[in-house]
Amino acid sequence: MSELLTFEWRRAKSIRTTWVTSVFAVLGVAFFAFIAAVAVTDEQGNPIGLPITDALQTAVITNPITIVLVSSLAAMAFGHEYRYGTIRLTLTAFTRRTGVFFAKLFITLLIVLVVVALSVAAGYGVIAATGKGETGDLTWASLAWHCAVFGLTYAILAFSLTVITRSHPLGIVGPLLIFMLEFILLPIIGGRYEWLPDLFPLTAMTNWFGAADKSMLGLGVWAGWMVGLLVLSYVLLKRRDA
Repeated sequence: MSELLTFEWRRAKSIRTTWVTSVFAVLGVAFFAFIAAVAVTDEQGNPIGLPITDALQTAVITNPITIVLVSSLAAMAFGHEYRYGTIRLTLTAFTRRTGVFFAKLFITLLIVLVVVALSVAAGYGVIAATGKGETGDLTWASLAWHCAVFGLTYAILAFSLTVITRSHPLGIVGPLLIFMLEFILLPIIGGRYEWLPDLFPLTAMTNWFGAADKSMLGLGVWAGWMVGLLVLSYVLLKRRDA
């Protein structure tokens, strides 16, 4: 397994897109954290700043650009190999597909979590430089936990969708399409079927974070989606030809 992990790490860091995407993710969060902290206005147009923890959560978790960049990092694990046809070579060199799957998953999650952590740190540095240092009701521990779950969620979504569809582009845009479906279309449908939005992964993640009466339901639905997608992608990798 250590050989597979070493191979996957070297493969990931040798791809220039990994570094470019990571840098853009960090810079993007820093920029939007600055906007959230200093450019928000009240109803009268007077400038108000979100507390630093709320600004950072807004810049990371509800930012479509961050979603796309994180998804791009996760989709590269298999997407790059499907795109350039190197998956056959990988599976020939390492015949244990289970090992290949979990090595790629581990390195993917590691990279995404590191990039999310660096993004939060960069956002904090930018906001602190403006003198906006006050925190709100969201604690630092909660912020760290929310950002970690955010990274895991979109990484698993992109990783699984790439394996299931064998398409790098779909692995990147798929999580964003799910985001748009849940937070734009589902509120319209939810007016008639109030229970329906709670069964989708991103809404479940939000319920887990912020809805005390739905936190356990949100955790269960979220875990079900994550495990289900990983199991499906693993089974398809094992049974389909490369």
